[in-house]
Amino acid sequence: MTEPRNLGSNFGTLGTREEDWPDVDGDLDSEEGAEAMRRADAALHATIERSIRQRNAQSAHGGAFPKSLYIKAQNQQDRLTNEERQLLLSRGDVVGKALARPDSLTTEEMHQALLWPPPDLVLANVQRATGGQLSTPIELYAKGKDALDRGQFNTMLNDDEIALLARRFHARDYPTFSEVGMSRALARPGVAQAAKMLSSMLGLDFAVFHAALMRQVGQMYPLRQMASPFPGPSLMQPFLMPGPEVFAPQGQLGQRQQPSEIISAMTSLHEQHRLGNITDEEVAAQNSEYVAALQSSAQVPSLFSPNGFQLPWPPATSPSNDDRFGSGPWPPIARPQNPITIFANEVGVSGYEVEPGWTALSGDEKAAYRTRSETLRREAWAQHEATLAEGTSPTALSGAGPRQRPARNLAGLANRGERFPGVPARPGIITGLGVFRDEQETDWQEVLRRWEALPEEQRQGYEVRAAAANAAARAAFREGRTL
Repeated sequence: MTEPRNLGSNFGTLGTREEDWPDVDGDLDSEEGAEAMRRADAALHATIERSIRQRNAQSAHGGAFPKSLYIKAQNQQDRLTNEERQLLLSRGDVVGKALARPDSLTTEEMHQALLWPPPDLVLANVQRATGGQLSTPIELYAKGKDALDRGQFNTMLNDDEIALLARRFHARDYPTFSEVGMSRALARPGVAQAAKMLSSMLGLDFAVFHAALMRQVGQMYPLRQMASPFPGPSLMQPFLMPGPEVFAPQGQLGQRQQPSEIISAMTSLHEQHRLGNITDEEVAAQNSEYVAALQSSAQVPSLFSPNGFQLPWPPATSPSNDDRFGSGPWPPIARPQNPITIFANEVGVSGYEVEPGWTALSGDEKAAYRTRSETLRREAWAQHEATLAEGTSPTALSGAGPRQRPARNLAGLANRGERFPGVPARPGIITGLGVFRDEQETDWQEVLRRWEALPEEQRQGYEVRAAAANAAARAAFREGRTL
């Protein structure tokens, strides 16, 4: 029987001193050798036990902090008291340090708190993705922001650049990165607040990373348009579903998409929605795609058998057709402005807050939103019909007028997400930097350098011009005009 170890009163420091680790290379059969082995064994167990206790204490400590403290640190840094800063620092990790003293972070700690790879790895990833044109994550972000402002996100960025923006600058071949793992990391106490605070301090707009994430999802699961299974139009029309080619052999892999991979993606999508990073509509559309993907890849009968496991997704209840869908279909390229959508945009709510807010409205208030939606729908159809009457109708192929375009070309425009000729595009957001760039005749990197060198009052002048351009674009869009 093994004798119980008596670690004595020095358990707390056992294994921290050099003398606690005797040389065990001698004769273990001798009394001295056996004693040396016992002391080394005790030091090893003491070290492991101390590490476990410290890790558990740190985890429990971080989870015990009130969430309001993390939110205050994120949004009201200047109002944190010294006691609150010390409490955050007592976490003993980079998250606590970022929330308590963000100015004291090193570059390596900044990357760690943002859930980015180490600086040298990010540098290598950006250089490889851009062919050596760019070096830093801020430069790549600035390129993505400019592309998004110009409405050319899918053309100005290559696939590797989009992948870096979507994956927090982790390359696509990074061995330990996963969307589910990232979502779980962001769900830990204080992590999301620290990352959002540092992103705000760096001037990073989440819309850029969100656009990259949505684009990458579309690349992972090739989509085809399919009519909505619901009667009438919907917030998700035209409904995007993965085609059979998703599950055909791909490249040299010769493998089909595995159900476990699809379920993992669904779990990640649910986590992103819970964190408020994507909307209900995007969740519904993507979730339907994943369900269709599971059905198409049903090589495991138990997936949908009565005894199979439940998919990791909560059931959703839909509002009435009058509330969500409006009174009729919209033109193919127009973005539907249904009653509940107009309401959500005006009051600034999203996610699970939309439906309760809509339900709380009075009948007259709902009727007003429905009337506005119907007015916008009729105006969109009038503009669409006027455009077709000008000679771009796919049915008017008998003539040979120069303004006519083959029907297959128009269909191609719709499939690529482009608009028909003459139909006003929904205005994007114009920034002061965008106005400034339009006046320059050089590459965007030089524009960015010049912009950074401008005095603040000159930058404000460009921002004022951008605000005026945005207002004019919105007015033109509401009136159906093209600037």
